[in-house]
Order: sequence, then structure tokens, then C-alpha cells
Amino acid sequence: MRIVGGKFRHRNILMTNLETTRETQDKVREAIYNMIGPYFDGGICLDLFVGSGAMGIEAFSRWIEEIHLNDLNAKALDICRINCKSLNISEVQFFNMDYKDFIKNCSYKYDLIILDPPYKLNNITEILSEILLLIKIGGIVVFEMAKDSKYPSELDSLKLIKDKVYGIKRVVIYRRY
Repeated sequence: MRIVGGKFRHRNILMTNLETTRETQDKVREAIYNMIGPYFDGGICLDLFVGSGAMGIEAFSRWIEEIHLNDLNAKALDICRINCKSLNISEVQFFNMDYKDFIKNCSYKYDLIILDPPYKLNNITEILSEILLLIKIGGIVVFEMAKDSKYPSELDSLKLIKDKVYGIKRVVIYRRY
């Protein structure tokens, strides 16, 4: 797997190769960052269900100043650490928590939140409701889900700004107003 844009463009990173994770393909990551790129100039990114860390690292490669990477699976988080170390990323924090515990204990506000939970969770509205406290006004939420998932077009101060399907995956992008 490789980083597709920014200062780490073409650099390779490790995949998790775990049954519990789904890597976002290079072309999908590139499309996502092309869609959200105009909304950012710095800030902090949270990747809440991190897997290999590719989405958060991609954000750091392009314009985010600090990344927070969380995964319940310790092996996935170990791969994230290896990937960040190989790219000399020091502006990173790692968390090994269930997403609900992370949200409950988090004191940060984020400019970008990336959500790619296991498709079996399928509690999209609940997850969006919970992360509302973590996203800054003007911030972006990228939610990767199964193509046929049900999701809200608006939720409190979150408004849908993009919705694209890539094979079996749907990418929904919200902005907080």
C-alpha cells in the first residue's frame, strides 16, 4: 500500500493483513482527499477505527498538522506505529480503546474525523451523534460504510456535503456548521 498524495506521496506503508480490518484502496483515498482538500489548511485529525493508519497518514501527508490514531485491535495499532515511525511522523498520538470509551474520555476537538468502522456495527447515526462533541465547527467527517447502509443527510449541526459509491463501499462526507 502506498500514500497517494502530499509530502509522502509514493511512499509505501504496511497493511494490517488482519481479518478484522478493511484497507481503503489507493484510488478511493485519493478521491476522498480530492473531495475534502479545499476545506483544510492544517489542524488535527482523528482516525477512530484506524486499521493500518493509511487514512490518517494520508491526511498528515497533505495538510493536517497532527494525527490521533485509535483502534481497539492492538495488532493494527502496532502496524500504525511502524508506519508512522518509517515516515518519521512524530506529531501523532496512539490510542488502543473501544471507540465509545475513546469518545467518552476525549478532550480534543478535531478538524477532521475519519470513521471506517466494521460494517457489522451499522449504527451510523449513533456514531455520528456521539462524535458531534469532538468535531470543530467547520470540521469534516468522512464516514466509510457498506454501499447499502442507511445514513442521515443531516444530524444536528452535521450536514451531508458528498456521497459517493466505490464498489461495495460508500463514502459519505459531512461538514459541521
